[in-house]
Amino acid sequence: MNLFASDVRMVGRLIVKDWQVYQKALAGFLAGIVLALGLIGSGGPWWVAGAGAMLLIVLLVVVGSVTIQTSLFIERKQQTVPFIMSLPVSPMDVYWGKLLANLAIFLVPLLLVGGGMITLILTTPIADGLVVWIVLSVVFVLTTFCLSLCFAIACESEGWNAFVMLGLMTLIGPFMFVVGRLEGIVEHVRGEQVVWTPTALAILAAELATIAVAIVVTSVLHARKRSFL
Repeated sequence: MNLFASDVRMVGRLIVKDWQVYQKALAGFLAGIVLALGLIGSGGPWWVAGAGAMLLIVLLVVVGSVTIQTSLFIERKQQTVPFIMSLPVSPMDVYWGKLLANLAIFLVPLLLVGGGMITLILTTPIADGLVVWIVLSVVFVLTTFCLSLCFAIACESEGWNAFVMLGLMTLIGPFMFVVGRLEGIVEHVRGEQVVWTPTALAILAAELATIAVAIVVTSVLHARKRSFL
């Protein structure tokens, strides 16, 4: 059972193909993210910053769902598998191409959000202690996206995929609320120092481990299949 791609160059071409399909929509989302960051850092009333923060979360959720919908569900509906099978690629080549392309596309807005928020925190009067909470929240968003993506690759049922995706997305708000009030985090949120406590590091490690496990499990399941998508 081979878990890796047989042709790295072909995987790269598949990634570029998906990137070219999505780049115009991605540009629009990035413009919205820049606008939201501008609202947060404008120094206006609290509700302006709140609207910017809400817009950031909504845009990330939409980017993730649209990316998966475009690269997986729509291709299945359009019956592109026969065309893919005519190319000199293996099922694992297509798997890694889809997985890495979706991750690369999603990481662009995610890193813009994370980097933008950290820059605003460190360069404005906002308490620097919020950096840890922001990092944990951003990585959790990445975790939910990876779980949704891996499930979408492994399961061909659009209904179940929609259910899992929506279920994971609804966890983002409660996660941010609960983590911001955990002992070991809450006492440093309003401080002027970025403090990575054992609690914060444990949460970060759990998030990264969840992503790694999801990818490994999906790779094993797909390696046992003989289908391309």
